[in-house]
Amino acid sequence: MAVHRIIEAHAARSGDSPAISDHRITLSYRELNQRANAVARHLIAHGFRRGSVATVCLPRRAETAIVLLGILKAGGMYVLMEGDANEGQWPQGVSFAEKIDGDEVRYRMVDIAPALQRAALSSANLPIVARESDVACVIPDRDGSPLMLVPHATIMSLQQRAVPALAEWSGEAGALDLWAGLVNGANVTLSDPELRSAA
Repeated sequence: MAVHRIIEAHAARSGDSPAISDHRITLSYRELNQRANAVARHLIAHGFRRGSVATVCLPRRAETAIVLLGILKAGGMYVLMEGDANEGQWPQGVSFAEKIDGDEVRYRMVDIAPALQRAALSSANLPIVARESDVACVIPDRDGSPLMLVPHATIMSLQQRAVPALAEWSGEAGALDLWAGLVNGANVTLSDPELRSAA
């Protein structure tokens, strides 16, 4: 089993329950799951493959959770470089490496905006297999180099017997606190970015 399969199970069992809320929108588990399916299919259509590593540079908000879940659904892993914390250092968006002609590698930047539209909902879950030992996210060092590899099994171990009603995505490296809330079926909240920066 993999992290996104747990989210899919929540969507099937209690789809109308709130999954993630920021100061602008609230997404139910069903909507989070369907929109992540659309992101996964969008990435695959642009050459993303199982085992690919996506570099995500976006501000912390509900849409970013959709993108991260979509990457897992496409069989990949992500490195999260928060856009609002790295202004000007990393290009905003989603990019990944692809091999061309032997060992030559190029990086492709994908415009993820079309897949994030409400009209892009995709109901059917993808059949791509992910194992518990597969890496879900790469926690980067300050210079962007890999510091820690986090497999699906580690994130799934955050499930609790007593399910919390609320959880917070506080900005922990790799968004592990985001997943800790979602795998437990909680409503993950994000504070207003302006309030966070003023704190």
